[in-house]
Amino acid sequence: MFKQTTLLFLVLFTFSLGAQKQFPTPDLVRIDRTPVALSDYVGNGKPTVIAVWATWCQPCHMELDHMKAYLSKWENEYGAQVLAISVDKRHMVSRIKPLVSRKGWKYNILVDTDGKLQADLGFNSIPQMYVLDGEGKIIKSFTGYQNGREVQVERLIKRLAK
Repeated sequence: MFKQTTLLFLVLFTFSLGAQKQFPTPDLVRIDRTPVALSDYVGNGKPTVIAVWATWCQPCHMELDHMKAYLSKWENEYGAQVLAISVDKRHMVSRIKPLVSRKGWKYNILVDTDGKLQADLGFNSIPQMYVLDGEGKIIKSFTGYQNGREVQVERLIKRLAK
């Protein structure tokens, strides 16, 4: 009986480690304040990278600046899509477009003015980055920015694209 219980526990524990959380898909807005469904981008069969950032967050700027060199490769070679979701509040949205233009960021920019993603995902700081599989499940998440993370993300995307 002890062996059967232990075996069952190990099987259930191993299974739970392999289970991935589905990325939430609340309705957001574009930088022109038009509504957009995040579900249009997540779970559409493509690996997806989501960078959560804000205009006032310098580490976020560094992350997006370093990642932009990889954007076309990730999209063209691996079929991935990259979203940069700002968590700026409503009164800050007008600052996003000039910043994005000045930085030359070609990301799909969405805005979560109501903090829905933070509430759903439970993160406390930014930048946050999520790598999702084609079904919209979180494969890996990163907190804070670390130089060279783009290489880790590329390895994940490459594996997911196969």
